[in-house]
Amino acid sequence: MRPIRSVLLLTSALLACQGGVRDDDPFGSGDAGAASSGPGASASAGTDGGGTGNAESGTAPGSSGAADETGDEIKLDVGSNVDVPPACGAGEACETGCTAVDLLFVIDNSGSMGDYQAGLGLAFPDFATTLSEVLPPGTNVHVGVTSTEMAYSGAGNTSIMNGACTFIGDGDQSHEAFYVPPTEMDTGRNGAQGRLYDAGGGQTYAEFVTGEDLGAAEAFFSNAANIGEGGSNIEMSTAPVGWVFDPVNDATNDGFLRDEGAVLVVFFLGDEPDQSPADVEGEPTGAWVLDRVAEAKAGCGGLQCVIAGGFLQSNACSADGNLPLDDFLAGMDDPPVVGELPLFEPTPEELAEDMNALLSSTLANVIVETCEEITPEG
Repeated sequence: MRPIRSVLLLTSALLACQGGVRDDDPFGSGDAGAASSGPGASASAGTDGGGTGNAESGTAPGSSGAADETGDEIKLDVGSNVDVPPACGAGEACETGCTAVDLLFVIDNSGSMGDYQAGLGLAFPDFATTLSEVLPPGTNVHVGVTSTEMAYSGAGNTSIMNGACTFIGDGDQSHEAFYVPPTEMDTGRNGAQGRLYDAGGGQTYAEFVTGEDLGAAEAFFSNAANIGEGGSNIEMSTAPVGWVFDPVNDATNDGFLRDEGAVLVVFFLGDEPDQSPADVEGEPTGAWVLDRVAEAKAGCGGLQCVIAGGFLQSNACSADGNLPLDDFLAGMDDPPVVGELPLFEPTPEELAEDMNALLSSTLANVIVETCEEITPEG
């Protein structure tokens, strides 16, 4: 069993449901009468970029979060200080299990996300620096970004009433029209449908090695995190993850994921409830994505090599049972590391400070612990 650590729990019920699909909503129902809507697209995310790419990348200090439950509400606080123990002492040989870490960021690219994207971009250098300090020297880290866009990029909105979601498309567009799998049609949109985002020059992921220079990967993520606000306001967080590891997206994604000896981190940034379809390929979407991820990591041991987390808002809702993202997070072997995204509009610098507190302590600590436990490659 892993040592006790500070992890932001979505709900106390999550502890009882590790490894399975949960029946409850991780954040609790939204307030009655509350409404959340997207303002529409404001900037283009670009056109489809080319093949795979590598680079060197970034940093992060900070503290971790703790869950504070009051009645039916969960308040997530990322302000408490937690030190991240190094994986090994200076000059000592490390016998940790993993040789690689793959960081996949799933970023909402709707019209309300500019400051949040900028804040994450500013937080990343400290996070990468922390990983470089606490993981064994020579650990290879990949960093990639995909968006919450699965097809139609027009406007829409999410209404939340008494905890129930209603997803409304633009004009005559139904909710289903916003989901088009890449096997059906390639929309050509950069970073959409599970394709990794091309931040320029055909580079769709960055690479850095702990103990070496991080500058190139920092520069890559600064561009990639600011993925734009030209995506749909019908944001689909979970469904794209299942397509990231599908051969249909090899043109942009090939080489990003390592299986044996590698930790996979799937981290979400979004200010709306997940609007992925309830079912994909004839299976509940959360379960389908979990299966795809586990299959992609089969050589490492499946979901025991996967960490999930995110910066999300607590105005979650459900039209009929859990949303797919709820089920995906509940299906992790270990509780996801989640911080609450502020509802109001702090500056990117203020956001980065809070994001650093979670990324560079709690998440970095979990990555180190997972790295130490998995079987090395070969």
